[in-house]
Amino acid sequence: MIESWQIREALRSRFGSMLVDEPGILDPLAALLNSYAPYKDSFPDLSVRVEDCLFNLLYERLGASMSVRMNDGTVRRIRTAELKDAADDVMGVLFSHLKVYSVNYDSLHAYCMESGSFSAMKTLYLNYDEFMTPGEKEVLARVIRDSRPRSEWDSWLSGSQV
Repeated sequence: MIESWQIREALRSRFGSMLVDEPGILDPLAALLNSYAPYKDSFPDLSVRVEDCLFNLLYERLGASMSVRMNDGTVRRIRTAELKDAADDVMGVLFSHLKVYSVNYDSLHAYCMESGSFSAMKTLYLNYDEFMTPGEKEVLARVIRDSRPRSEWDSWLSGSQV
């Protein structure tokens, strides 16, 4: 079962502690992830619903200014363009809870290929290496290194050479 605190930790650096620590704010996202069922949902459809839910939660709490106080005390405006990445962070919580077996690998791999989801790539790399050849895993590692800042992958990507 996915709990709100897991989503809170996934979004803390993006939206600041003051916002994500508000009681109950992320409960709708946890409920949405917990309602996921592979026989009725696809990752692309769920991702859109997560992004919509996230926008509604933020707009409800922050108003039209969409301004949030970050942990360093600065105030910044959340752009709608960054909600896709925030939704991907939330989807990563679901991905980390998936049982490791071939059907989930196939779904994650397909989603990763069509969306470029960093959370899907990370989950595939960390949890599904038994389904990949060494060559496929190295290509995945190269894509991760080339597309994201080192700070996002340095602690978990083996052979962290740039």
